Amino acid sequence: MIEVRPAQNVGSALTFVTERVAAPVEAMHRVIAGRWFGPFGAIGAPVRKAHDALTTATYESVRLGVAAVGIGLDELITFESGTVDSVQAFVNGMWGDDLGRHEDRLEITLSIRDRGGAPVTIGPDLARVFPAATDRLVVLVHGLVETERCWHGTETEPGLAEALEDHADLTAVSIRYNSGLRVSENGMRLAMLLEEVHSEWSVPVQSIALIGHSMGGLVVRSACEIARTSGHRWIEDVGDVVTVGAPHHGSPLEKVANVAAWGLGVASETKPLAEFVNERSVGIKDLRFGAIGEDDWRGVDPDALLRNTVRSRPLPPGIDHHFVTGVVTSDPTHPVGNTVGDLVVRPGSGTGDQHHGPRNTVVIGGKNHFGLLHAPAVISRVMDWLLASPVRDRSCAG
Repeated sequence: MIEVRPAQNVGSALTFVTERVAAPVEAMHRVIAGRWFGPFGAIGAPVRKAHDALTTATYESVRLGVAAVGIGLDELITFESGTVDSVQAFVNGMWGDDLGRHEDRLEITLSIRDRGGAPVTIGPDLARVFPAATDRLVVLVHGLVETERCWHGTETEPGLAEALEDHADLTAVSIRYNSGLRVSENGMRLAMLLEEVHSEWSVPVQSIALIGHSMGGLVVRSACEIARTSGHRWIEDVGDVVTVGAPHHGSPLEKVANVAAWGLGVASETKPLAEFVNERSVGIKDLRFGAIGEDDWRGVDPDALLRNTVRSRPLPPGIDHHFVTGVVTSDPTHPVGNTVGDLVVRPGSGTGDQHHGPRNTVVIGGKNHFGLLHAPAVISRVMDWLLASPVRDRSCAG
């Protein structure tokens, strides 16, 4: 049975996105119009005044119209829950660092989610949601503008979540978070959450594996580093970290956005568009730099043209690291595939710090960035890694 719920935040999200788009378009309109009216000076002032009044009325009517539609959606319409969650995840990914000042009810709080997407409260809720909890946890962390549903497949094409459910020794723990926040901020929140889970889990935890897709891989690395420096207990039980399509050394798409914003900012007519592009979340801007720490941002302007002065942090020690990345060409070694990667992450970035000696690295051909998630070859390889990993000896921990 498909779960449905009121549109709820869909209407609010529509209103928020409309304002985000309308503001730069209106500003650009006014700048261009000003160029035409300028030479006429006082003679053209009455016409310009009428034009400005009409412009204001037009854009305000669009805003009010969308707001009215949004209210109707929130009050009258029902959608499948996955649709509601996807809309909210998109808004969080694009502008999640700014939602607190405008639409805080749209902001996603980092939490465990159950099979239906509902948040799980640490404590008694854990036993209810995980009645057959085992001592081997597999933590799933999604990427930018995604939710934990990305790990689920279909009846004909099962995903990693279904593969984990088929193994009684493993318990999947799915995380949802605001992907528009700093990677280091989400890393800190994930580290704190896992410390609570470790204490409240219904059976003593023997091992933890962390799996992150795209940005989720960077969040996982950040959480491990923060947990180690903070003396968290859960990090002692981490045996494996698997990243799937994670931009360890940055994503070329974010570099393109950086250049585009700079170019649009050169001319006054397109400067409002540059400001619109630069309003993308700090989470997205983090993807230009890859796996870095909070301190590495000090003195760095993320909007400066191709200024990449920060360095990737080393992999957390004492953990088996596994890297999965993809290329769109069927031949993983094809020059075109190595150049464009999975259309979001290039192989050199997706395989991370190979010079640190990762035990396992795999490049999958014929898959784009999101196709990697449901590729049978990826699911099979990840399961092999997890099942081959020995349970860590707690007597030797620390």
